[in-house]
Amino acid sequence: MGGTLAETERNEAVVLIHGLWMTGTEMRVLGGRLEEAGFRARYFRYRSWRGGLAEAADALREFVDATEGERVHLVGHSLGGVVIARMLVDAPFARPGRVAMLGSPMNGSAAAGIVSRHRAGRWLVGGVIREGIVERTPKWPGGRDLLVVAGDIPFGSGLLLGLARPHDGVIRVEETRVEGARAVTVRASHVGLLLSRKVAALLAGHFRGG
Repeated sequence: MGGTLAETERNEAVVLIHGLWMTGTEMRVLGGRLEEAGFRARYFRYRSWRGGLAEAADALREFVDATEGERVHLVGHSLGGVVIARMLVDAPFARPGRVAMLGSPMNGSAAAGIVSRHRAGRWLVGGVIREGIVERTPKWPGGRDLLVVAGDIPFGSGLLLGLARPHDGVIRVEETRVEGARAVTVRASHVGLLLSRKVAALLAGHFRGG
């Protein structure tokens, strides 16, 4: 006999990948809600400021390979989505699972470009941003169901930088779009995407296959 929906989903893990200047702790609210929905949350930590994109992608691959579960889903916030894309571009892996990106600048970032014009700004954003967003963003390789979620509450540094709306305070909505992916815009700021119950529900439905 088959198990309950919750028991079935417990065989599925979700790896959460944080963004710039974060440690993964910021993903705990979202991870907790995914746990409540029946998934096992795992938190990947990388050097988002002083490290490099290839280094982060390689470390993520090792983390995913070591994660138990019949299916392993991935959700990246902001820069975390770029790390996922780089990992999949470098070498696809066989583990089944879906991908979600929250406020990830897969079409580049006007804000990062503005800040990186100056030496102090380049130091501030760090190597992963420069390599993975300012210089060249890895293209989505396809092959997995992808959900991209953008926020449109303009609360953040984007107000000071004069970003064109709609944006989430850091990333413009159009910068998150990926060809062939399902795209959703919610009322949330960049950090607020991690705290939104609606976002958590969208991810749970996406990972279930709905």
